[in-house]
Amino acid sequence: MGERRTPALHAIIPVAIPGDQRSLRFVFDAQEKIRYPSHQTIGTASPDAEKKDEAEEGEMRRYAIPGLVTALLVLAATGCGSAPAPTPTTKPPPPTVPPPTATKKPPEPTPVPPSPTPVPPEATAEPPPSIPEPVLAITSSAFQHEGDIPIQYTCFGQNISPALEWSGVPDGAQSLALLVDDPDSVPPGFVHWVIFNIPPAATGLPEDVPAGPTLPDGSRQGSNAFAPYGAGTFPGGAAIKLVGYDGPCPGGQHRYAFTLYALDTLLDVPAEATGAQVVEAMQGHVLAQAQLVGLFTPPQ
Repeated sequence: MGERRTPALHAIIPVAIPGDQRSLRFVFDAQEKIRYPSHQTIGTASPDAEKKDEAEEGEMRRYAIPGLVTALLVLAATGCGSAPAPTPTTKPPPPTVPPPTATKKPPEPTPVPPSPTPVPPEATAEPPPSIPEPVLAITSSAFQHEGDIPIQYTCFGQNISPALEWSGVPDGAQSLALLVDDPDSVPPGFVHWVIFNIPPAATGLPEDVPAGPTLPDGSRQGSNAFAPYGAGTFPGGAAIKLVGYDGPCPGGQHRYAFTLYALDTLLDVPAEATGAQVVEAMQGHVLAQAQLVGLFTPPQ
């Protein structure tokens, strides 16, 4: 065997030799022939070495065929030495991204309706100020309320009636009536003057109204409380009239009430009627009334 050349390497196959503890690896050239064991030294060999090699080579040929077959089977099984197909890498599943939590939108604020613009109240014409109902009132130029009655208006003087004025006669009045009495007499209510059916337009009576059952304006005069005693004269010398005005004639200080009544009717009572008859006829017809009180103390 001459100089050896290094063949093109196709495959290196380990082959086990029975009874030999070594394992030989055989190298194949392009013609698929076993050239030499891989453990041989490449170079010029001596004749003894060549004989030894030939012996070994024969021994190797004996095992080469089975080894070749085995090698071919291994190559076939492994895809002829081609690299094994890469195992497809299983892509890990993409990480499960939790769906975004729906952010709960805060409730939209309920729009507050604009406050209605206050409508100024329509200017209404103010009603005219109410005119108070007139109040019936009676006065005298001769004396003040609860003042002293001058002596000329009594039985100790001239026995004439004092002048009287009034106002505030209510609407609807059809007549007026005047009653003068003594609340301090025994019994109370001694009547000194009764005059009724006075026209509602009248505003007073003059001083010294004459005696008699009727007056020029249609007024009627009733009998006073002296009538039962008959005609005569008072201590001051004045005549007792009996019908119309007869003044105070007390034994001590007395009060005298001049009461004016506004009536809704004319009284159907005859002239010279008593005070009690006139008062009874007025029941249920009085619209208003007013009073003036005077005092009298007889001279000592």
